[in-house]
Amino acid sequence: MKKRMLSILLTAILVAATVVVPSFGSNAAGGSWINGSGGWWYQNADGSYAYSEWMDGYWLSADGYWTYKPQASWYKNNKGWWYQDTSGWYESNGYAWIDGTKYKFNAAGYLEEKGWCYTTGGWYYTYSDGVYAQSEWIDGYWIGADQYWTYKPTAKWYKDSVGYYYQDTSGWYPKNETVKIDGKNYTFDSRGYLKEEKASTPATTTTTTSKTTYTQVTPNVSSSATFTFTGGGSGSDLASLLKSYTKSGTSKAATIDGKSVTITNDGSDIVLSGDITGSLAGYVNGKSTDTEVVVSFNSSLSTLVSAVNTSGSGKYSTAVTCGSTTFTNIVANGTSITFTVGGTSYTGEISGSSILIKGDHTGDTWLKGIGTAATSKTIQK
Repeated sequence: MKKRMLSILLTAILVAATVVVPSFGSNAAGGSWINGSGGWWYQNADGSYAYSEWMDGYWLSADGYWTYKPQASWYKNNKGWWYQDTSGWYESNGYAWIDGTKYKFNAAGYLEEKGWCYTTGGWYYTYSDGVYAQSEWIDGYWIGADQYWTYKPTAKWYKDSVGYYYQDTSGWYPKNETVKIDGKNYTFDSRGYLKEEKASTPATTTTTTSKTTYTQVTPNVSSSATFTFTGGGSGSDLASLLKSYTKSGTSKAATIDGKSVTITNDGSDIVLSGDITGSLAGYVNGKSTDTEVVVSFNSSLSTLVSAVNTSGSGKYSTAVTCGSTTFTNIVANGTSITFTVGGTSYTGEISGSSILIKGDHTGDTWLKGIGTAATSKTIQK
C-alpha cells in the first residue's frame, strides 16, 4: 500500500556450535552465555550481566537467569516488524531490550521505525528526531491532525508554463496558503502556484540522493563452520590468518594436505602437532606448492569476515562452508566483500556481524542453507 523505508539493524544470532539445550547463539551483544549454579545467564563484554531483556531469543528475568521457556524471534509482514515468542506473546505499546538494543513497539505491537509506521489506528509517519507528522503531506499522502493517514486521494508536484503547483487526485490544490510537504513549508498564491524562492523550488527541495538496495544476511545455524584456506602468500601470512580464529593457548583440530593435525596458538606462532609437527609458517615456506588447510571452528560469521579481510596479503579463503551453503572466491578488503555461491557472484560490504549484499536476494534459496530465512531483509542506504 505504501513504500516503507526500513533502516533498523537487528542484532541477530550468529554461527555457533550445537550445544546442550538451550542452544544459544554466540556473542549476540558482544558477551557470552555462562551456565552458573542458578542456571544460564549472560555476561556482557564489559563484565556486567544482562537482565530483564531478550538475548538470542531467550528471556532473562530480573535476577539475570534464563527461566522462561518460550523462545522469541523477529517477524515481518507488509505492515512492519514485530518480536513474538512461541507462546504467542509480543511486546506492544512499550519498549523491549533485545540483544543489547532497546526497541520501541506501538499499540499494535509493530516496531516503531523512522518513516512510515502502522498501528491499530492506521498508518502514521515519524521523523528521524522522533517527531510525528501532523497536518501535512508526506510522500503524497495527507497526514491529518490526528497524525494518521486517512485521506485517500494522493498528491504530487506539477509544472506548467506558469510555475509549480501541488495537486491531488481529487483535483484539489492549495491556494493562498502555506502547506507543509515532505517536511518543508511551501506558500502558494491565489492561483495555486508556488511562490518560488531561489534554490527552494520542488525541483531542488524534493530531489533525493539515489539509494542502493542491500540484502542484510546474518546466519543463524546451530552448527560449526568449516573454513578452507589455500596458501598463496608467505607462511607467516597464513599463520597470522589462523591466529585470528584462535585465542592464545588454545588448540583446534585441522587437516593440512590431507593429514590430521592439531594447530595451537602459542601466543606468537601457530604450532603443529600430529601427522605434521613444527611451525605452520615453516611448513608452508618449505613447500613449492599451495597448502590446503581445513579447520572446523565453533565460530561466527563475523570471525570469518575479519579473517578473510586480509587486504591483499595472501590468497587464502577459497571455500567456506556455513551450514549447507558453500562460499567460494571470497575477497574481502576493508569493508567490501565479493564471493560466489552456486556459480553466482555477489558483491557487498561488511556491516558488523552481517554482510550487506547488493540487490534484493531475499528469495535466493542458498540463504536457507545458513539459516537466514527469518533474518534476511532488504535495506536501503
